[in-house]
Amino acid sequence: MRNFSEKEIEEVKFMLSHLKTIDDKTDIIIKASNGVLTLIVGIVAFMIAFASEKITAYDVILVSVPISLVLVSMVSSLLLLYPKFTQLVFFEREDFQTIERRYYLSLKKKNFWMKISVFSLVLGILSFILWFMYVVLQ
Repeated sequence: MRNFSEKEIEEVKFMLSHLKTIDDKTDIIIKASNGVLTLIVGIVAFMIAFASEKITAYDVILVSVPISLVLVSMVSSLLLLYPKFTQLVFFEREDFQTIERRYYLSLKKKNFWMKISVFSLVLGILSFILWFMYVVLQ
């Protein structure tokens, strides 16, 4: 880093720790998505194996909606983990204003992808519950 003042160095450290906190939250979302996807696929496989008379080809096609939504959640969470800001701070010699501007841009992008990730995970869970109720009540 170029001759930053103590205050600027402290602010950069805060920016990095704040983004690390967001990455920790992202890791939780990824683990939750993995668990939900495993649960959905396990239940569907169990139902196909032991209750195949209740499940039609149409039902199997319909279950692709919650699976797709959970996969969108996983992919959007993985997009959050790309360390572009950290790369810019440590490997490109920039002035403090540029680093600060890129930090806020990074926060904006991470906030957007975090919302998409959580929304698609919740929507995937709800759509699977509706699918399951539909299949059971048929």
